[in-house]
Formats: sequence, structure tokens, C-alpha cells
Amino acid sequence: MPVHASLWESATVTSKSLRSRLAIIHLVHEARGLDVNPGTIERFRKAGDAESVEVMEVIHADEVTHVTSGHRWFTWVCEQERVDPVQAFREEVKRGWRGDVKGPFNVEDREKAGMTRDFYEGLKGEMGLPSSVGHDPFNLKPLKDAVASVAVEYENEQ
Repeated sequence: MPVHASLWESATVTSKSLRSRLAIIHLVHEARGLDVNPGTIERFRKAGDAESVEVMEVIHADEVTHVTSGHRWFTWVCEQERVDPVQAFREEVKRGWRGDVKGPFNVEDREKAGMTRDFYEGLKGEMGLPSSVGHDPFNLKPLKDAVASVAVEYENEQ
């Protein structure tokens, strides 16, 4: 659930700015999908799960289009504001993201989507922590506890 909590937090943080929303949701969260999907696909391939490989390849191709669209619109917004897209992206991430923009990066697919390395390498968000440590503004603790206690079983497990 941490991924979804982070996405929800980002949606909230970026709710008042299209430029911020495009930067954080499309060019950080969705670009991270470009980075992790190939490894997931390879794990399914090694496990002999051809159906999941096929599904993940479709998802990955779709993710490239999401990041491409986000980059296109982000660049357009920056042109309207007469600001440098790379500098604006780095400013948005510093303001609206917490911690490092993590690699390893799928440079090839990020570049297909328009994101050159100068957008994301060495980038760290500087957004502060919520006002009180342990504060749960969305009251997710009961859900988190319930999900953490669910046993996961797989078919054909030895």
C-alpha cells in the first residue's frame, strides 16, 4: 500500500497546479513504472508465466505513452509560462516530492518518452514531513494493518 499512499499524497499535493501534477504524477510516478516494469517482466519470464509477461508488456507499452503524454503537456505548459522545462521539473520535484528520485533508471524508455537524463539524475525532493510525525490524515492505519495481516498463498506451491 505505500505506493498507493504515495500516489494519493502526490495527487493531494499537486491538486492546485497543472504543471506540478504533470511533473509529479506523470514524470515521477509513471516514469518509475518505466524503470521497474522490465525487471518484473523478466521475473515472470524466468518463472515461465507467459500470460503475465504478455500482460506486463502491454502495461509497459502503455506506461511509455503515459509518460510521453505527460512530458508533452508539461513541456507545453512550460512554453506557455516561458520557463525551461528541465529547470521547472526539477523545481516541482524539489517542492512536491519527498526524498530521492530513485534509480536505476530505464534511460532508453525514458528517452523514448522525451525525458533526458538532465530531468532526473541527481534529483531529490525536499518536501517536508507532515506537520506531526505519525499523523494519518486519511486514516489508513486500519486498512494498512488489515492488509498486512492477509495471508498470501500461491497455487502449485511446493
